[in-house]
Amino acid sequence: MNKKLMAVAVAGALTAPGLAVAQVGGSPGVSLYGRLDTGVMIQKFSSDGTGAIPELKKNDIFSPGNALGFRGREDLGGGTAAWFQLETGVWPDGRLDGAANSGQHFGGRNSAVGFSSVAGDVLFGIWDSPYKVAYGTANLVTSGGFASSGIIMGNGDTTGALPNAQCTNTVSNGTGTVTAAANGACETESTGNGTSWSRRNNNSIQYWSPVFSGVQFRLATALANYQSADNQPTASGVQKPKYYSGNVTYARGPLALAAGFESHEGFRPGGAGGTANPKDNAFQIGGKWDFGIAQVGVGYESLKYDPNNAAGDNGMKVPSYVVNGRVNAGPGAVWASLSGTQGGKDCPVATTVIGNAACGSSGKARMTVVGYDYVMSKRTKMFAAFAKIDNGFDGTTGTNYYYIAGPAAQGGGPVANVGRGNSGNLAAGTDVTTIALGMQHSF
Repeated sequence: MNKKLMAVAVAGALTAPGLAVAQVGGSPGVSLYGRLDTGVMIQKFSSDGTGAIPELKKNDIFSPGNALGFRGREDLGGGTAAWFQLETGVWPDGRLDGAANSGQHFGGRNSAVGFSSVAGDVLFGIWDSPYKVAYGTANLVTSGGFASSGIIMGNGDTTGALPNAQCTNTVSNGTGTVTAAANGACETESTGNGTSWSRRNNNSIQYWSPVFSGVQFRLATALANYQSADNQPTASGVQKPKYYSGNVTYARGPLALAAGFESHEGFRPGGAGGTANPKDNAFQIGGKWDFGIAQVGVGYESLKYDPNNAAGDNGMKVPSYVVNGRVNAGPGAVWASLSGTQGGKDCPVATTVIGNAACGSSGKARMTVVGYDYVMSKRTKMFAAFAKIDNGFDGTTGTNYYYIAGPAAQGGGPVANVGRGNSGNLAAGTDVTTIALGMQHSF
């Protein structure tokens, strides 16, 4: 690209958001897009379940799900086309994260090359799983980081390659010391965690069907590039991660429906005498109805973690739900959401904790959100929100659900980190109350 063409492309991107198109490499139709969603958050963290960590009040700026990307498409004739998308996360507040596991390197968010035809689309890259996409049907919260999916629904959110215990970034000895894993760190690609179902997977292969009378389905797998050799087993045996995900969606008129299924194998290898490749699975259904002046959405999810230890520990079922709605009011809309779980079921050991979820009465958790969007244009809105996460605790164990890629939390874990407010490091049983005022702009 010569200097004059580069100048025209940059000027177009700065002066005409949503219309910026630059010629790259001689191919027309490459466009720039993005979303910026930033809010000032006033937060209160209650004392943790044991009372050892006191109440904390603090303020933060939260910029969830922000993205900047390029996409392009080339018509190959005969109803076929090649396309690509490269997307990165961006943080207007200057937040610094490790690029490998936060999506801040270019291509760290939904990025792929694909082929389109009358038979559908096939893509290769890093992309949200079909199961994660299915959450969007029932979820009507689109301002700030308050959507249920990836918090309680899905038992957390994660990005990266399929997990492997022989190649992890860090391991903790439980006393506050963090060291490299025994067989070295995954330097080229960060691995996602082994317990979450709201996933964006590296090394993904996906197929998206055409839309037939409002019905479409998506299928996906991901290649496990980190593999343990047969002579390098974990304490429970040789770990061989496998992953499959799929959804079916329907959208026509005022009704939208979705169902999703996902299977994980070998994501949580057990200890000595346990199972190296437990088979975990998840199922969800959801729907929404558009009344014109209002929308209502509901969803239900069931997560099943198989036992992975000889004693039967670390296995349970986790049901969760969401009910939410939006009502037009003035120049914007009032919206509200209630999501939660009654705690893990069928737990071989009552103190089981998997990800943010916990067994029985200690696993009861609820998230309540109420907000208002003030729509200023097709691309810009202001919003105000109140959110409350109530985490369960039974005196021994509890939940620690918190916002996706959230602002600094209360602290917890090893004594050395108590009160430091590390992102996502929320002590079990801590309730979180948030008031937010923000702005969202897309282009």
